[in-house]
Amino acid sequence: MTIFTGDQYRESLKELSPEIYVRGERIDDVAAHPLLRQTVNHIASGYDLISEPEMRDRAIMRSPISGEEIPRLLMHIQQEKEDLIIKAELTREISAQRICTGCGSNMLSVTWSMIHDIDAAHGTDYLSRYRDFIVRLHTSGCPPFAWCMMDPKGDRMLPPSRQKEPSDLRIVERKPGGIVVSGAKLHTTLGPGAHYVVAVPCRALGREDANFAVSFAVPIDTKGIRMIARPSPGPSRDVFMESPLSSRFLGVEALTIFDNVFVPEENIFMCGEWEQAVNLSLYFASLHRQSKCACSAGHCDLFAGAAALAAEVNGLGMKTGHIRDKITEMIMNGETGYGCALGAAVSARRHPGGVWLPDPLIVNSGLNTIRSNIGKHLEYLHDIAGGLITTMPTEADWNNPVLRPFIDKALRGNARYTTEERLRALNLVQDLAASRTTGTILGFTINAAGSPATNQVVVRRLYDLQKQIDRARQIASIGIPIRKE
Repeated sequence: MTIFTGDQYRESLKELSPEIYVRGERIDDVAAHPLLRQTVNHIASGYDLISEPEMRDRAIMRSPISGEEIPRLLMHIQQEKEDLIIKAELTREISAQRICTGCGSNMLSVTWSMIHDIDAAHGTDYLSRYRDFIVRLHTSGCPPFAWCMMDPKGDRMLPPSRQKEPSDLRIVERKPGGIVVSGAKLHTTLGPGAHYVVAVPCRALGREDANFAVSFAVPIDTKGIRMIARPSPGPSRDVFMESPLSSRFLGVEALTIFDNVFVPEENIFMCGEWEQAVNLSLYFASLHRQSKCACSAGHCDLFAGAAALAAEVNGLGMKTGHIRDKITEMIMNGETGYGCALGAAVSARRHPGGVWLPDPLIVNSGLNTIRSNIGKHLEYLHDIAGGLITTMPTEADWNNPVLRPFIDKALRGNARYTTEERLRALNLVQDLAASRTTGTILGFTINAAGSPATNQVVVRRLYDLQKQIDRARQIASIGIPIRKE
């Protein structure tokens, strides 16, 4: 089957009956519900975007696993170093247009690597099951899947097995033909729009935590799975001027509950092999953070373009010194993050399972650098666009024929632009820097792919500081006999 078009994806949702809740009410029709429309549109438009002529050659490829044409960023197991470079290029380009690219390829690739490790250590045959699952995805239109990694963790000073009332996903029963799992997963991005749920562990586990070492894939409407979705940051009503980004893209985040869910044996990829659970987090910290470097670079591009447009409609532009300097700084931060994404790809190493993993020192350093500037970028957007982004009349005011002439006259700016065009530009900045979308962008930047503290932990753990100390001692002739001529 060929890759879904956006319309085909929308139609496919009608064949599913997941248990989804938004604002306390169960949703009967995911595709049609007003509080899920950005989620569905984001996913649907992603299928259409990769088919555009300028994108298709890079964004669609033939899978070496299934032989099918697949979306590179959604479904590809990254088995060539070049995959990392093309992925970074596409991620930056798409994120600059719609904030979130979608990184399913990363998720599938790190899981592939962990499963390979399990088979190598325990003599199991999970990878053949996982390969079969990927082939099913590739041959059924490449439907989206919900990635369930992050556990609630409870009291973070205690491992999952010592929690008074464990909430992390775990095996609660082993029975002929499969297992039964219960627990929860957090941060299921765009989850209600998926066809499948893929679960993986998210941290190091001990022997006593073996039941928490579990990975599997099941259809989203499997009995016992329910998602409690937080509404997307965009408006639920139709708009034509306000929220130009979030009214079309982004989407819900969900808390995913597994309530005694039966997982058939053929869909189980990990079942108690606690020793390898930590590996997924390590691989994720490398592969996904490379994408985040490129993703955040795309956000810098978006911020720079929106800021420059706002300055122009206000009648200033890049000739104004402080505006030029602030926009230049955004650009340089973006290039720094993107440079780290590419540098980490060039220095990547091949996992024994075939996946190429970017240099973790470079990606963690790059991501920490670019994400630490997000607050400054938002400040610059406010400074350059001006206070109107938080005080201007609403779209409803503009559409009132009595009020429009007064607004039109009062809010004129650069004569090259109409008042409506000025308001549209300022509404974009408002969407980015002074709305609920702003909080989503902050969340994507600061905590997605792990917190800033985890960047520092990885760098401290991997960087060979002792080697540099020894070099410094040698240069300074400390502890080395000094030869006198």
